[in-house]
Amino acid sequence: MGQKAKSVELIFANKELVFQNEEKGKRAAELVVANKELAFQNEEKEKRAAELVVANKELAFQNVEKEKRAAELVIANKELSFQNEEKEKRAAELVIANKELSFQNEEKEKRAAELVIAIKELAFQNEGKGKRAAEFVIASKELTFQKEEKEKRAAELIIANKELVFQKEEKKKRAVELIDSNKEVDELEQRVKERTEDLESFSYSVSHDLRTPLRAINGYAQMLEEDYDTVLDGEGKRLLGEVRSNAKKMGVLIDDLLTFSRLGRKGITKSRVDINQLVETVVSEITQSTTHSAKIKFSNLLPAVADYNLLQHVFTNLLSNAIKYSSKKENPLIEIKSERKNGELIYSISDNGVGFDMHYVNKLFGVFQRLHSDDEFSGTGVGLAIVQRIIQKHDGKVWAEGKEDEGANFFFSLPDMGEQTFENE
Repeated sequence: MGQKAKSVELIFANKELVFQNEEKGKRAAELVVANKELAFQNEEKEKRAAELVVANKELAFQNVEKEKRAAELVIANKELSFQNEEKEKRAAELVIANKELSFQNEEKEKRAAELVIAIKELAFQNEGKGKRAAEFVIASKELTFQKEEKEKRAAELIIANKELVFQKEEKKKRAVELIDSNKEVDELEQRVKERTEDLESFSYSVSHDLRTPLRAINGYAQMLEEDYDTVLDGEGKRLLGEVRSNAKKMGVLIDDLLTFSRLGRKGITKSRVDINQLVETVVSEITQSTTHSAKIKFSNLLPAVADYNLLQHVFTNLLSNAIKYSSKKENPLIEIKSERKNGELIYSISDNGVGFDMHYVNKLFGVFQRLHSDDEFSGTGVGLAIVQRIIQKHDGKVWAEGKEDEGANFFFSLPDMGEQTFENE
């Protein structure tokens, strides 16, 4: 019996040992899986560390770029300040030249009076005839000398006017360069916001400060034209006319630039807008202020939720452009349409005018960018940029399609608030 009990115990002990070995194998397998998981986590950790290094380098690069743009803005401001100082110097020189010219005219009148007296004296006196003749010769030489001086002063005045025109062109170039610089900064959202705010403030300040010297230039040119009408020859009058004409164009450009700058700071007040009524108002205002023969067709335009005044500005710009660029057609036709598509309200203004080359479509909405010269169609190159800014403030988009001599079609989209919004109102 004792031997049998021991055999049973041995069997149980072997089974227990087998069970423990199986459990040990399971634990070993679990340990292998745990080790693999730990290795995977370490690899992921290393990847995240590498990504963090790359992100830090990118941030450092962005900071360097930001400092470069800030330095460029400082240089541009210094350049504009220098140009303003130079312009003031030229204006002062022009004032001095005008005073000198006035003084010479007074001297000329005095010499003419003396010459009249000398001629009368010569007629009544026979004695001293040789002396009076000599005085007459001297007076004639003096008049010739004064005439030459007057021509020199006129030439200096023409040079001064050309210098003012050159400075205006340089200013436009600087403004275009500044805008191009801002477009490059658009790659980073936060930096675009900061640079755009700086540019809007800067443009507003520069445009506002240019009004006074511009009025002075126009005023001095008008004074010269009125007070020296009998003195200036045809070329001089033409040059003065060019100065005044360019001053007026500069004034319009400044007004457009101020409008463009104000839009960047102005908030929007949205409300329900009846687009049919809005377009009727815009067409009526344009017809009262502009003579045209265009036929404008529209009906059943979809209503929108937008800022009424800003949207009126958009339609005024687009319709004015359509009328202007189709004015040379025999039967100009403009059509306004709307549709609801993919959660957006899309409006289009098409014309059968001169159109444009789609190769240059990206230039249409840039500030100071124009596809036609002033001799063909007048303008400042700011209107479409204003349209784009207004639509972007409404979270919409602007684009255009066209073909040379076959017309153009301008589109803009607004978020579709749905018909339920209007029914609730």
